[in-house]
Amino acid sequence: MPLPAYWVREFASLGAYLGVLWLLGATTGYSGHLVLAGLLVYLGWHVFNLFRLIRWLDRDRKKLPGFTPGVWGYLYYRLEVSKRKTARRKKQVRRLLKAFNTSSRALPDATVTLDRNFRIQWRNDAAGILLGMRKSDAGQPVTNLIRDPDFNVYLDKGKFNEPLLLTSPVSLDSELMLKIVPYGHKQYLLLARDVTRENRLDQMRRDFIANASHELRTPLAVLQGSIEQMELQCEDDEVRCKPLSRMRRQCERMRCILEDLLTLARLEGRMAEVTPLLEVISPAVLLRDVVEEARAYSEQNGGHDFVLELDDSFRLRVNMEDLLIACSNLINNAIRYTPAGGTITTTLERSGDSARIAIRDTGYGIPEKHLPRLTERFYRVDVGRSREAGGTGLGLSIVKHALEHYRSELEISSELGKGSTFAFTIPAEFVVETGPKESAGLPKTPA
Repeated sequence: MPLPAYWVREFASLGAYLGVLWLLGATTGYSGHLVLAGLLVYLGWHVFNLFRLIRWLDRDRKKLPGFTPGVWGYLYYRLEVSKRKTARRKKQVRRLLKAFNTSSRALPDATVTLDRNFRIQWRNDAAGILLGMRKSDAGQPVTNLIRDPDFNVYLDKGKFNEPLLLTSPVSLDSELMLKIVPYGHKQYLLLARDVTRENRLDQMRRDFIANASHELRTPLAVLQGSIEQMELQCEDDEVRCKPLSRMRRQCERMRCILEDLLTLARLEGRMAEVTPLLEVISPAVLLRDVVEEARAYSEQNGGHDFVLELDDSFRLRVNMEDLLIACSNLINNAIRYTPAGGTITTTLERSGDSARIAIRDTGYGIPEKHLPRLTERFYRVDVGRSREAGGTGLGLSIVKHALEHYRSELEISSELGKGSTFAFTIPAEFVVETGPKESAGLPKTPA
């Protein structure tokens, strides 16, 4: 590897300098003494420049030492270039920080940076409005300002996947949604948003649906009863019976929609409950009862073969209504979209420490593009077939809300012409082990 040009020049200058001293010494007979003295002077020169450089670094002077020939001149030149680049970078960083502070202060959501001990480092203006934080609060633990037991538990658990809903420390009439995002090296970003208006609008929507559905039940029941009486009075008149029969079917369909809307409103209204009413139940017994009740509906659709694969070696601590609603909707949905004579398999098994329930059918199947939207309200893959089968478009949405109480999601897999599988997993914290005398695993048997 060739030497850099500045080193070549330095060594050339040193050689010429020592050569001149040697020639001068040769005329006087003191060549060695002059060369040695020259080396000492050369060494002293480097020590002097090193001293100047250290003094400049210690005093943090802006101006570099004056012009110096040789390798020290190149070193000072490189320092000057580096200093200018650093100054440009600092200027750019200051500009970016100013822009960041300006944009962060303009955010409508509260933004607070926290250190590893959840002490406040920085906050924007919205944090003062929503959380009551001031500039002088820097360095304090955030729990000194947000005094809420749920918030303390949220921090202690350290699981920040889900946001936390709590009352604003500034106003008891306001609700905040808090989210903590880890970043950097054990640092955290606290985000808070005022969701009072959204929650009130959502509550108004739920109340409207529940009240409207409830108020419609009575006139619908009167209308349905009157139609049935009119049908009895004109049994021999086919011309009059046909429109009455259509009216009765539409009334029954409307009644099913109202019942599903009321169920959905009831489930949504319970979402805010911290400790829902739980009881220990046998999921195997519940599934047998649901399948037994579904037989009558199956007979109306031509009849199906039911297969149960149930593990009765454990219990679940859940709200029985939630599990009953989820399982009955899935089984009725399988009956509705499976041709007569098809097979519907209900499976209950352990999945690690959790429990898994799956409903598998041999029905028409669902195109893949529709799978992500199946749990939306009133979403139908085939509108004509759904109405003909008597579906309301709310069943899977009800199942989704019933499972949210247990942090469980509906898993859907399907293949056209081969059927579908709807499954969900109940976490281990809701599973209760039974004693050896109670355990009884059941093999695959026709229901």
